[in-house]
Amino acid sequence: MENNFSFKTRIQVRYAETDAMGVVHHATYPIWFEQARVDFFRAVGAPYDEVEREGFASPVLELNVQYKRPCRFGDFVDVETKLVHEGRCKYKFLYQVTLNGELCTTGYSVHVFTKGGIPTREKPECIKKVEDKIFSD
Repeated sequence: MENNFSFKTRIQVRYAETDAMGVVHHATYPIWFEQARVDFFRAVGAPYDEVEREGFASPVLELNVQYKRPCRFGDFVDVETKLVHEGRCKYKFLYQVTLNGELCTTGYSVHVFTKGGIPTREKPECIKKVEDKIFSD
C-alpha cells in the first residue's frame, strides 16, 4: 500500500544536540525521528498514548540514517514523515530532514505492533479507524 499522508514536525536545534564541531551530533537524528513519529500519530488522529492504552507497543526493528548536510545550533529544521507498509506485519516510517527547503538528512525506521511483548498482525482500534487517511489502496 502506498502512503496517502505525510506530516512535518518543526524542531529547533538545541545546543546540547551539537558536537565539538558545532553540528548536530549523529545520535540526535533518531531522537528527532521518534518525535516525528509521535507527532505523525497525533496528527493522523491515533495518538501513540492511545496505542499503548490499547495494550500495544511499536518497537523499532531497524533504523537507517543518511547524512547529507549538517544542521547547526539554532537552526529550525523540518522532519517530514511518511508511513508505508513493509510486508504483512511490519511498517516503515520514512523521514526527510530539511533546512530552509534543503535536504539535510534522510532515514527510515521499521516497526511492528506487539501485544504483550509478542509481534502481532492485529492493529490497535485507533489505527484501524484512520487507515484510510494514512493509506490508499
